[in-house]
Amino acid sequence: MLTTIVIVMVIYFAAMIGISWMGKKHAENFSDYLNNGRSTGLLMVIGGCMGAHIGNGLVVGGGAEGASIGLSGIAYGIGCCISYLVIPLIMNDFVYNRNIQSLADYLRDRYGSEGPAQIYNFATVFSYIGLMAGQLMAGGALFEALGMNRYLGIVVIAVVVFAYSQISGLWGAFATSVIQSGVILLGLLAAGVYLVSNGAWGEIQQAMAAGTVPATYTSVIGGYAPAVLIGLVVPVSLQVLTDQMSYQRITCAKSASTSRNAHLLSALLMVPVCVMPCIIGMYGRVHFGAEGNNAFFTVVLNVLPPVFAALVVTAVIAAVMSTIDCVFISFSQVLLNDFYRRRINPDVTDKQLSKMTLGLNVIICVVAIGFAVTATSLVGLLSNCYLFLEGACLVPFLGGRWYKGATKQGAIASSIVGAGIAVLEMFGIFSLPYSAITLFIPSLIAFVIVSMMTSGKAEPAAQ
Repeated sequence: MLTTIVIVMVIYFAAMIGISWMGKKHAENFSDYLNNGRSTGLLMVIGGCMGAHIGNGLVVGGGAEGASIGLSGIAYGIGCCISYLVIPLIMNDFVYNRNIQSLADYLRDRYGSEGPAQIYNFATVFSYIGLMAGQLMAGGALFEALGMNRYLGIVVIAVVVFAYSQISGLWGAFATSVIQSGVILLGLLAAGVYLVSNGAWGEIQQAMAAGTVPATYTSVIGGYAPAVLIGLVVPVSLQVLTDQMSYQRITCAKSASTSRNAHLLSALLMVPVCVMPCIIGMYGRVHFGAEGNNAFFTVVLNVLPPVFAALVVTAVIAAVMSTIDCVFISFSQVLLNDFYRRRINPDVTDKQLSKMTLGLNVIICVVAIGFAVTATSLVGLLSNCYLFLEGACLVPFLGGRWYKGATKQGAIASSIVGAGIAVLEMFGIFSLPYSAITLFIPSLIAFVIVSMMTSGKAEPAAQ
């Protein structure tokens, strides 16, 4: 079986690089590297949507949560589904019609200042390094489960994604994501159908009746304490409002309706991606006594037929790669376009920026690999990354849209308070009850009070 899996993985890696090579013309210009010239069709936008969210927080992490908690382990995935509904409801047309390519663009125009924009850029950098590291962690766990070196897996995956994202930019990220999303859906559905048809769900129910797993094991919402459930669902549901990848997906589309429809369809397609890994992890616990990431991989490698196993393993790799490639593009947007071009060298040309992406992405690769080999909890790492970014930027974004008296000083104060509380939460120094929601209260208070105190100093700004 291992030989089959390795062969499929090598073919898959080569295919992703080949597809990107076919589209290298789409990255010859730096602007096209970032947004594909606003010409992306429905299918590729769906690929970008699915690729951004279908990381291994959903696949491998979902399996681990399923083994531990039961069906409630889909909570993080449900948050992902909700996020795709948030975009059409709150930001799609607003962002597309104004061609807002990053939240920094909006903050800069709204507040007439670089301060809020650059806070967002650096918050994005820190959170995205954690996001990328989380995906590499899962890739390393896969290699380890296959009997190979974990660190080798982390490095190989990082290098392959670096290569194809560098070749064709956003077009390549979305084009490969279409294939990757299809592989993930097919692999997980095939695995889930195979297990259920062979009595896996009945065995899970028997284990619950025997008391070897919690009585809430098949409950959708009963496995977590309310505060934990909220902490898993809310951050990922709202992160699209501050997530650079959201702005990429919206502004690259052919039209506002193309983006809107792509996000709605993605919400629907995400449902099996939430459910199937969880069921695989549940079966791994009741049948093998496996825990953590091993629950998912134990089932895949010991129960599924070789062809199905190879397909699911490839799906795991695809989930890793489909998130990381979009992250690479986001770093170029926030660090080169929004920071370097605006603050350091306004005269830099697109050709020069295109060359600089190579060095930037090499640095990002090295840093993310470093984090990946030291972090422990996959889902926890991802949730903390989202919470930090939202703490720093959510109130300035929504407040800027809906509160006419908002000032740049209020936005900066809000970011400092929100990010500060998120950091204290991450390190266990201070914790608010239901922090995924209450985190924003002090941030909002700072935003309103400081804005009121400085309203006379406010500069006219575009809404």
